[in-house]
Amino acid sequence: MQDFLLRDGLFDAVLFDLDNTLVDFISAKQKACVAVIDELGCGDPDILFSYFLRKRHGFEDYANIFDYLSDMEITGSATYLKACTIYEDVKLSNIQPYVGIEEALDAFQSKGMRLGVVTDADSVQAEKRLKQANLREYFDVVISPDISGRRKPDPDSFLMALDSLRSNPLHAIHVGDSIRRDIEPAKRLGMCTIHAAYGDWHPDETKASSIRTLRIERPEELIRLLLGSR
Repeated sequence: MQDFLLRDGLFDAVLFDLDNTLVDFISAKQKACVAVIDELGCGDPDILFSYFLRKRHGFEDYANIFDYLSDMEITGSATYLKACTIYEDVKLSNIQPYVGIEEALDAFQSKGMRLGVVTDADSVQAEKRLKQANLREYFDVVISPDISGRRKPDPDSFLMALDSLRSNPLHAIHVGDSIRRDIEPAKRLGMCTIHAAYGDWHPDETKASSIRTLRIERPEELIRLLLGSR
């Protein structure tokens, strides 16, 4: 089988979302919640994790931990700060790339593709996660909201990444787990899109969307989809 998406020089760049596309962020957060509960000596890690899923605060806001402790009637700034520190340390230490991601990035680099990350994590956190996962060296650019000034689904981060890679949207591919924040804005720019369904934690948004996109169920499918049989 001939190369599929990357044949004939049609595409020259691939952008990736970070959390739940390159790395298993949800699993790391769940383990961090377990560690916090172990330190407290009471509570339920699944319930703590559910606080991060609410839309009251940001997905990574420590206010979620504060709310949980308040609801558990656990008080004291020292306890709160300790819980936040444990959460952050354990979460970062458990950041790992999905199986198949490194092989895909190696394959794309060998084809001369320019690679970038477009993420809603701030730049400090994004750099830490990429380094922890041993993926930083693959990427020519990492764009986050504190660099572009806007969060996804606003197109600014995508456009800044493409400009940095000197790529036209029509010649670039974006891979992401969120239909609303990744696929829809990239598609509007004219990019080829690939839905990383294996990391999608928003099934209702995905079902509600009528947008057409390529889809993969496992990271290792990226190589076959973009390069064909090798």
